[in-house]
Amino acid sequence: MKTLNLGWKQTFLWFFVFSLLIGLSVFLHSVSGKYRNIPCEVCEKRFLSVPKSNWIVIYPGLVGCGKKCPMALESLRQFRMRFPDTSFTFYFLVTDPKETEEAIKSYLAYYETSLSIQALRPETNEEIQMYRRLGAYLPEHPILKQRDEHGTQFFLIPPHRTEIFALPKLEDKDWKQIQKAISSNAKMIL
Repeated sequence: MKTLNLGWKQTFLWFFVFSLLIGLSVFLHSVSGKYRNIPCEVCEKRFLSVPKSNWIVIYPGLVGCGKKCPMALESLRQFRMRFPDTSFTFYFLVTDPKETEEAIKSYLAYYETSLSIQALRPETNEEIQMYRRLGAYLPEHPILKQRDEHGTQFFLIPPHRTEIFALPKLEDKDWKQIQKAISSNAKMIL
């Protein structure tokens, strides 16, 4: 009778652990698509030349990256195709301040054939700190760049230019939630 009782307890324990792992997996999946936002004190001044009706989408990457950046830039292209009625301005945030203009142009030339994307360099320490606060990988030492490892998140700046959103992926559900939140905030202000 004791061995049967131990088997039942062990089965229950395995079932509990398995259920806990499944629940944790579902939770992590649901959280992974979430965005976060922070106020953007530099956005309005920094993007004066961008039409006020445009959303600004920024991807921070490394020139010459052969892994994550090409996939992220393809995600930008697909995102653009999914929302043809929305006006966007796309930027590739150059994360290495020592990168040459020729290298940047050469790297982006391939992507510019299917996506209107421009290079963007942080201009002030305040701007650098904002991107770092959002999790952008801005190497300060050449060794860091050689590792070719960086995050893959996107930054979205709405037309009002007062905040910036960081998204791990450009998913439709996050895009729609951000638009809804901004729309409801605008109605509250009126």
